[in-house]
Amino acid sequence: MMRWMMLCSLMLLSLTAQADCQTARLAPGVNLAGAEFNASKLPGKLYFDFVYPSTTDLEYYAQKGFRLIRLPITWERYQPTPYGALDSTNLAQFQRVLSFAADNDICLWLDLHNFGKYQGVSLEKTADASAKLQDFWQQIVSAAGDKQNYLALGLMNEPAALSRTNWFHIAQKAVLALRRAEITNLMIVSGGTWSGVHSWFSSSATDPSNAELFAGFQDPLNNMALDVHQYADSNYSGTKVDCISSSRMDDFLSKIASWASQNDKQLLMGEFGVAAQTDCLSVMEGMLTSMKAEPWRGWTYWAGGPWWGTYPFSIQPSNGEDKPQMLVIERSMME
Repeated sequence: MMRWMMLCSLMLLSLTAQADCQTARLAPGVNLAGAEFNASKLPGKLYFDFVYPSTTDLEYYAQKGFRLIRLPITWERYQPTPYGALDSTNLAQFQRVLSFAADNDICLWLDLHNFGKYQGVSLEKTADASAKLQDFWQQIVSAAGDKQNYLALGLMNEPAALSRTNWFHIAQKAVLALRRAEITNLMIVSGGTWSGVHSWFSSSATDPSNAELFAGFQDPLNNMALDVHQYADSNYSGTKVDCISSSRMDDFLSKIASWASQNDKQLLMGEFGVAAQTDCLSVMEGMLTSMKAEPWRGWTYWAGGPWWGTYPFSIQPSNGEDKPQMLVIERSMME
């Protein structure tokens, strides 16, 4: 009991001393993708197979008023062997981005973008999966040093390689172990499979829904949010340029918001994005409005980053010009 009281005291100090990742509101935000690119090429070559945001990239989003950066990474690039030391090249890039975030009062959400696998094996078939996650995140927090209040831990992105039930138990065990190890950072936990808002209430004969499972997810420090994703294209994959109706999207968001409020949970929209068509921009505008209210903690648009080229959802500026999606985001920020 005394130990948990001390942990809670640490949390209160962080809440009062700094804005960083402990603030109630963490929007607007953006995914600065690239460090997770070419994940099959391991360890890969920096600036050839994968890339981190440059200082110029980071300054662009900071100047636009973004307060949250989601940085997707690949577990094996950071930790080639279970329980082993972290790779110095990737660690230095993480620390560079974290230093920028701390200097600019931005929360860095480090996202383990592994889809429920490590070294190509599903976590449900991996011995001591929770312990491996715990070890990785403890080393990351240690590497953050005195900037760890600016770091949020994205436990695992879209754990589609295993069942919702098995992911729930692995994630729950990992979070409790991290708290026992006195890790007080904001924890961001994905729902099972693709963590889609549209499928949050879907179940099967052998696997309960995310709604059923995560209603009971526990964090002793109550410093966590559930990471959900929702693309607006007709199959919700984020690969097509068409869009569902605004009313259908509103129904999805309203239903999960009601569920979260009833179960005392906070939500972060980790991925959403649209093509620059008038109807799609209208859907996104409605999403941004919906996510301004509780229980939404914030959102990160998919995506920015220097290697997107002609990707239709990208908000990376082109030839010095803002993308249409960025203009909608800026308008929403002013309302």
